[in-house]
Amino acid sequence: MSDPIGLDEFPAFVREAFGYLPFPWQEAYLRAVATGADWPDLDVPTALGKTSLIDIWVFLLAWQAAQGSNRTIPLRLFFAVDRRLVVDQAHEHAERLADVLGQAEPGSVCGRVAAALSKLGGGDEPLSVVRMRGGVDWASRWLRSPAQPAVVVSTVDQYGSRLLFRGYHTTPRMRPIDAALTGFDALLALDEAHLSQALLTTARDCAAYQATATDPYFAARALKVVSLSATTDDSGRPRLGVGPEDRAHPVAGRRLHANRRVTLLDVSTWAKPPTEAFARGATTAVNALLPHIERPVVAVVANTIASARAAFQSLSARDDLDVLLLTGRCRDGERTNLVEGPLSELLNGVDPHRSRPLIVVATQTIEVGLDVSVAGMCIEAAAWDAVLQRLGRLDRTGDLALAPAVLVRSHAPDDVRTIPVYGEAAAHTWDWLASHTPVLDQPGATEELEQALASGLLLNPSTLPELRTGIDISALTAPSLRIPVVHRTVLDSWARTDPAPVPDQVPAPFLHGMDTSPADVQVLWRADLPWEDGTTPLWEVWAARLAQTPPHPGETVAVPVHRLRRFLVRQAEADACGDLEGAPDPEQAPNKRGMARSQVLPALHWDGPGDWAPALTPEDVRPGCTVVLPSAVGGHDAFGWTGVAGTAVVPDLGDFSLGDALAATRLDADVITSLTGRAGQTVKLRELLGDAIGRLQSGDDQEPTTEVVRDLLTAVIELLPTALPEPTGTDRFTQRLLARLVLLRGGVAQWDLTASARPGVGHVVIGTASDDLRLMLIPPRVPNGLLESVPGVGDEEADSSSLTRLVGLAQHGKGVGARAADFAQRVGLPQPAIAGTEIAGQAHDCGKQHPRFQTMLCGGDALLAEALPEPLAKSGIDPADLAGRRTAARLAGWTPGMRHEALSAAAVQRWLSDDPAMTIGLDTDLIIHLVATHHGRGRPLLPPVPDPDPLEVECTMPDGQQVTVSSTTMGVDWNGPDRFAALMDRYGPWGTAMLETIVRLADMSVSEEGS
Repeated sequence: MSDPIGLDEFPAFVREAFGYLPFPWQEAYLRAVATGADWPDLDVPTALGKTSLIDIWVFLLAWQAAQGSNRTIPLRLFFAVDRRLVVDQAHEHAERLADVLGQAEPGSVCGRVAAALSKLGGGDEPLSVVRMRGGVDWASRWLRSPAQPAVVVSTVDQYGSRLLFRGYHTTPRMRPIDAALTGFDALLALDEAHLSQALLTTARDCAAYQATATDPYFAARALKVVSLSATTDDSGRPRLGVGPEDRAHPVAGRRLHANRRVTLLDVSTWAKPPTEAFARGATTAVNALLPHIERPVVAVVANTIASARAAFQSLSARDDLDVLLLTGRCRDGERTNLVEGPLSELLNGVDPHRSRPLIVVATQTIEVGLDVSVAGMCIEAAAWDAVLQRLGRLDRTGDLALAPAVLVRSHAPDDVRTIPVYGEAAAHTWDWLASHTPVLDQPGATEELEQALASGLLLNPSTLPELRTGIDISALTAPSLRIPVVHRTVLDSWARTDPAPVPDQVPAPFLHGMDTSPADVQVLWRADLPWEDGTTPLWEVWAARLAQTPPHPGETVAVPVHRLRRFLVRQAEADACGDLEGAPDPEQAPNKRGMARSQVLPALHWDGPGDWAPALTPEDVRPGCTVVLPSAVGGHDAFGWTGVAGTAVVPDLGDFSLGDALAATRLDADVITSLTGRAGQTVKLRELLGDAIGRLQSGDDQEPTTEVVRDLLTAVIELLPTALPEPTGTDRFTQRLLARLVLLRGGVAQWDLTASARPGVGHVVIGTASDDLRLMLIPPRVPNGLLESVPGVGDEEADSSSLTRLVGLAQHGKGVGARAADFAQRVGLPQPAIAGTEIAGQAHDCGKQHPRFQTMLCGGDALLAEALPEPLAKSGIDPADLAGRRTAARLAGWTPGMRHEALSAAAVQRWLSDDPAMTIGLDTDLIIHLVATHHGRGRPLLPPVPDPDPLEVECTMPDGQQVTVSSTTMGVDWNGPDRFAALMDRYGPWGTAMLETIVRLADMSVSEEGS
């Protein structure tokens, strides 16, 4: 039991962490949950601190852990939103809190909270913070322990697909772990939930199914769901919102009564294309707003990327304004440049004395997650809820005497169904607002607009209730989605992750409704893919180079599949899609008439396990796949996806995964110039590379490889400019490249042409073709070889589970069993389940005692395997050495696809048939299942690969008994499906997955520690 924590210490906790006191509604919510309320929905307007739910959850979890009583507060909080965000300030808020807890003084409130959380999680980190988002580099194994308290900030797609056992861009073997962590002993907070009704409904359906588990403990740990929305909700669930104390509060009250005045401007006749009309309207609105705003910052918010770019182009042509463009469809590299560059001033507070006003042009990405405050706003006409979200960024603090906004209609009113993203809801919202305030429509009527600003319609949380009295606002919002019901048969199908059923139900309709677009495509660009327009690429060269430098999430951007298809056939114009996840895409399929194959831009696509394949037609690009394009075709600039081919070269970010300061780096002239924007240096760079390669291949022992590499790095560094580039310039990644090359030159003690496990020795890989003027520099691996390839990720080879040092089987089994029991106890599982996971952990690898498997672990040396003093669990072969692992399997006669866990499960099943004393009273079906699934397979069937040369194998059981089992049992266990179904009924789909996760994470963590 930790030092006690009192509920009345919550204000002191918030003040220690953030320097301010909580609002009254926050304290009321905390006490409601602490006294038994089941996480009521939150009805709190923008700017009143909904992200403080993170603080409330952290404090309650620590408070309950310190009491030592049975825990009811979930271990993990997922904060989800349906926007593609430029800045995720919920994530930044959680990280700040985690930092405070990690450095808190013992005995302080934060110190006691940190101590309670650390004891609960069993590690040194009180709180983990994870960002789970497409386009962001986050590890496939994002929590090392199932008991670790964690805040996970996510999009609807990333969270929802994992909850449904179909995580986007994850391997089938990792999906049960993701599902367990998202759907069991977890709290989902859905921000602006009225915009994510499909996920809200689906998550509650999933929670209801888990609550039907026959084991009461596992039923009680079903997912909790809380809606964060100020929009009316008819779900019937309890809701908690602001009260009289908040309205009278000196800070909250001012925010609730902000003087936001909305004026309407109809520009639909000013230009035929709505994008151009909006750009003209935005210019007029900005001209009218600037003389009347109290701080020099204005936001221009558009419905589509095309409208935003049109307004940006118009406004950025002026020299009296600083203009910034924000869109959510943006790679993480460009996003980081914006956040650390021009956006930093907006986030930290605009200088009131800046020489030129700052104009922020944005899409829906500004509506959620970006806690900024502007002094004036121009809004493209949208649905009612979107308008309110955008107005929430106008004078958030309520400090201004006047906060004017101009609502601009750019689409002709005669066909409202063509309005992108919002359709008829935008038209009805306009008409309703027009019934409350005059509409201006004269071109160039800047003076009239100025005069109308102060008398516009007052829209703030205090006036909205009266305005909405007696009004059915359903017509002003997007029509209700057709949300499919999560039937038990569909859920059972999803839970079968390996092998997955065919056909398989896609999760998208359950996350966004039936009337939505297919899942996006993840797109990346590489500069080292040789290609000339009008020619057929050397696909095998492309595939080889991608295998050498695999894609990572930080270099990708999510694009609607129809948009990319049109881009590939050069029929795309400025992108008319918005930044709402899963929103209907009005874009039609490409026009095939007259389209020759040579017109299709070159691309490779990857749809899951398997190889990259050429996208020879637009239809080859399917929803959910990953696509790589040559950098030369364009399509992405400093602000994000453009949708237009033939623009500037896209920088190649393949070597710059987040968090990897020192990583494998390609020295290739085209890659380097894509990052520096200096195409004129290509010839010189090729000369330098050719000279270095010639020296390396000369065989001159007098000239060390290290000297050649350092000479080359120095020459390339001297070519690079040292001045800081503009964050939005073509040379925006020069400094990042320079820092990497300097680190490679000074941070690696020695370079060698052969791979080496010696500490401090890097590997130099020379291009294979005679005219391949490129090098790959691979820095030294993690010291002592303690990093194992994660089981389930990249383990398609011959039963890969390699660690770069030898580990005995008995030692490994005992370590995994003890770690699994520790995890299970910290999570709070009942004692029989704790004992079951421990036994499964001890026995999970007993099938590795197969003689040919032991030979494989010895690199294919049968004599060495026979001479071993005890069986091995880990081989010592580098997990990155695919060729070495394949060779070892071939020499050992280990048939590809055979699984050691099949033999382990058969041996355990044989042992349990004799009712060993240590298993009396335990769920033996669970023990067998946990052994069979410890690499993510066997849900419900293991691969049907039998042993072609069967033999009797003697396996050691957890109680020391020797069990002999024939390897003929390897392959399909036909009892597996019935056993799996019974466990799903007993523990629920997510409870079963959590039991597997405990054993699998224990195996991973023990392996990484070298035991």
